[in-house]
Amino acid sequence: MIKVIGDQKKIVSEINITPLVDTLLVLLIIFMVTAPAMTRSVGIELPKPKHGAAAERVSQEKKNFAVIGINTKKQFIFEKKEYSPKDFFQKFPMLIEGLEPEKIFLHADKQVVYEQIIELMTFLQSQGHEKIGLVFQEK
Repeated sequence: MIKVIGDQKKIVSEINITPLVDTLLVLLIIFMVTAPAMTRSVGIELPKPKHGAAAERVSQEKKNFAVIGINTKKQFIFEKKEYSPKDFFQKFPMLIEGLEPEKIFLHADKQVVYEQIIELMTFLQSQGHEKIGLVFQEK
């Protein structure tokens, strides 16, 4: 960059950072606008693993959760009994009546279509169960 001082021209070897700052501000605004759109999800709270004495204490207390399974035959499993989706959705309020679970865990076969899991999660949320967890096998 050439700087004019009086009649003389002098070469200045400084970096002009104004375009860099402008570019960074534009990128920051773009990320601030698009970030909320990227974080849309189903809204589930996954359970945190408990180890040691705390896990034993939970198993001795009253069971405050329910486990619902989904097999490859498109059937829901609750309390070791299989239900068709239509029957399960109709009977669910009666099945869970005495339990009043704080959390509901979904245990699905790896061959189950993702759409079925989302359908079940949506149904459970419409029934007022906000804390839904997914059960998986650790490797």
